[in-house]
Amino acid sequence: MKRLLFIAHRVPFPPDKGERLRAFHEIQALSQQFDVTVAALSHNRADAAAAEELRKSCLKKILVAPAGGKWGLIRGGISLLTGRSVTEGYFYSRRLQKLIATEARREPFDLVMCYSSGTLPYGLGVPASARIIDIVDIDSAKWSSYANSARWPKSWLYHREAAAVARLERQAVERCDAVLLVSEAESAAMGFGGDKVFAVSNGVDLDFFRPDTVEPANPAPASLVFTGTMDYRPNAEGVCWFVREVWPELKRRIPELTFVIVGRNPTRPVRQLARTPGVNVTGSVPDVRPYLVAAGVAICPLKMARGIQNKVLEAMAMGKAVVASPAALEGLEAEAEKDLLKADAPDEWQRHILKLLTDGELRDRLGRSARICVENKYNWATRMEPLVSLCRRLIQSKAEDSVR
Repeated sequence: MKRLLFIAHRVPFPPDKGERLRAFHEIQALSQQFDVTVAALSHNRADAAAAEELRKSCLKKILVAPAGGKWGLIRGGISLLTGRSVTEGYFYSRRLQKLIATEARREPFDLVMCYSSGTLPYGLGVPASARIIDIVDIDSAKWSSYANSARWPKSWLYHREAAAVARLERQAVERCDAVLLVSEAESAAMGFGGDKVFAVSNGVDLDFFRPDTVEPANPAPASLVFTGTMDYRPNAEGVCWFVREVWPELKRRIPELTFVIVGRNPTRPVRQLARTPGVNVTGSVPDVRPYLVAAGVAICPLKMARGIQNKVLEAMAMGKAVVASPAALEGLEAEAEKDLLKADAPDEWQRHILKLLTDGELRDRLGRSARICVENKYNWATRMEPLVSLCRRLIQSKAEDSVR
């Protein structure tokens, strides 16, 4: 089998969070066709155990080195002062670099795949026939958005990071044989790269996310739910906006209505939302599915988002009626008014949610259509096939070029 090195900025296990979820399924699909070695950065004690579980799941070898933390922030600051991105400094590990070099000397790799722009420096230093990178989302655009809504000095820092990451993204296009993004919308937003840039979308675990697999956490059809990592800025800002702008009128119209915010590491502003009547902030939970099953409507009120929102796919797979913002639906192959509802202004959110909560037939119809949509379009095996085929083509093309 051809040897493939997969470099990740975090240990991609367990697959319970966006960045780990996509990387895990990429590794799982690639390991069926290639001899895959994973090189990953460990950010806490749990990552070491997770790395071993990943090896048992689908790997022969995984190389792990510590990174991030206090020293990662210091390295990030130094990186910024030298004109590079904080991202590069934060994810730098001399130990991982040495582990990769030792493994490459033992037996060369046919293909190197970098996951996120922060791992590009590692990938460029490894001798290999072909290189690809999965940028996933255009992080430079995310930092620009943060800069536009922040005050000085944060706005200055974010603008610097946006420019530095944009240079890294351009370098990825110049130095790699292929660049992956999570959606056609992200590919178009990049604006350069031509036929080197490919869209490979996320999927959803249709066997795990099934409405008939779990009991509801609290059977209350007059309830709303949001799931997501709650120290992720777009998630935190989205639910805070919803509680401030949309929730009061909903609660006035349906006094028994509840809103459950489910997800790890809620920020202080998110935790403070629990003071609002009817709002519950759970923090980390072992399984989000019981909360999805219990809810009448799943919402995703993100004002700023990049790529595919896994939380929307998971709610749809659970057969939930979903109301989401335009930003949360960007890049999603679902039809508004058929598979889910789209809302932007507060009165539009209120109108859609009130209609769904009072019209059980509409709620059930949207939920059934949502499930069918993800079954037809978001199976992980189907979504990962273009990646596997691309890797095979690149290796074959490089081999043919070498004998010409």
